[in-house]
Amino acid sequence: MSRQDTVGGGMASTQTEWKAGDWAVFDLKIVQIKEICENGCCEVSDGMFATSGHLLDRLRPLTLRNKAVTEYFDYWYEELRKINGNAGFNYPDISRHFSQLALNAIDGDPKDASNHDLATAFVREASRYTPFIQGVGLFRAALKTAGGE
Repeated sequence: MSRQDTVGGGMASTQTEWKAGDWAVFDLKIVQIKEICENGCCEVSDGMFATSGHLLDRLRPLTLRNKAVTEYFDYWYEELRKINGNAGFNYPDISRHFSQLALNAIDGDPKDASNHDLATAFVREASRYTPFIQGVGLFRAALKTAGGE
């Protein structure tokens, strides 16, 4: 992987020339790039699961700092599972939110703790069952029945 420039201690994926075999952080996980296609799609794997699609903008190089940042946000994301009633939480949107907070922290100034504070505040508000936190709905939408009710 060749590096062209860093931004605030992090590095946006557009500044990295990725190749198959490179290690990266992606959606609160450490992954290896398995394949990069000509159309900008790629496949990554954490050793257990593979994900593919237009993912390059969500990848960051695996550095000690990026690993530590990712682990911090993953820890607070997992804390949500300790809250009574968490089975009804809107995990797809919450996961995207925590992943974006991690990317913001990686790409931002290492001394800026605002994204870290948002993660802990999210869990605190979730434990109070606040319906909307930082623009994210805490609970899944009710399923509609076949009759439309």
